[in-house]
Amino acid sequence: MVHLHSDERLGRGTALNRAFKSAHGDILVYIDVDLATDMKHLPELIDQIRSGYDLATGSRMMPESDAMRSAKRGIASKGFNFLVRTVLGSKLYDHQCGFKAFRRSALLDLLDQVRDEHWFWDTEILVRAERAGYAVAEFPIRWRPGSSTKVDLMRDVVGMGAAILRLRLEFGFK
Repeated sequence: MVHLHSDERLGRGTALNRAFKSAHGDILVYIDVDLATDMKHLPELIDQIRSGYDLATGSRMMPESDAMRSAKRGIASKGFNFLVRTVLGSKLYDHQCGFKAFRRSALLDLLDQVRDEHWFWDTEILVRAERAGYAVAEFPIRWRPGSSTKVDLMRDVVGMGAAILRLRLEFGFK
């Protein structure tokens, strides 16, 4: 095991890029530190990659999902995911769940393309994977909010909206 430390705050996306580039396994996984996703889903997450998918993500938004969240957070999340599907053409329900696994080769192929250094990293990696033709699995999970969150709804909604537009401009309007 390797401990990666930084004296400066890197941002979520930058920290994930750094960690994944340092990892050596064939299947790379990350889980939000608050363990909001029920860990009974961990074998299923890894099995998605073993069965042939390049990326796998848990979903709080699929009809079969069991997720509890405040109405305000739920509305913001549904609106965000609707915009990602509409503006960026994604087929996924939930782009921000912090419960993902990757085939190492696929992830390393995508990492240098991802420009977001913060919360949009999850969305950008998934959308880029879909557009590049990688097989992406999404499956319902049981999810309960952690005890603390660093999400600032107003600031993050504006930032995520700008990130969606930036990625759409990069892809072009074809």
